[in-house]
Amino acid sequence: MSGLRRPNDVGTLELDGVVYAAPLPSGPIVVLEGVAALIWDEACAGDRATITERVAEATDVAPEAIRADVEVFVADLVARGLLE
Repeated sequence: MSGLRRPNDVGTLELDGVVYAAPLPSGPIVVLEGVAALIWDEACAGDRATITERVAEATDVAPEAIRADVEVFVADLVARGLLE
């Protein structure tokens, strides 16, 4: 299994389905809600190769319809240093 994780220097808080994530100590804080929070949770919870399928199942959308968007979003989280 090849998964993603939150680096040690990234703080997170989840409150009422919203994820607040920030590189510490200087930020900035990124607010993830709705599908963005779902993608974050799935990215942290399992195999990177199946994130799209798990998000598609949770949202009742065909994986092919969202694959490119999910992959771009996850890549952006990695580029920002919020996931590794």
